[in-house]
Amino acid sequence: MPALVSPSVTIPVVGGQLALGTWQRVVLVDLNPDNLRRRVRLDLLAG
Repeated sequence: MPALVSPSVTIPVVGGQLALGTWQRVVLVDLNPDNLRRRVRLDLLAG
């Protein structure tokens, strides 16, 4: 699946809001049904 969907993404924040286009959304995709524990890592960098 990583060939189709990147395992990481960088999204700019402008004025406290995610700078996404009109039809853009952030989704989490986990195709491993055997793993019941999920971890999401967020790194916020000042710019």
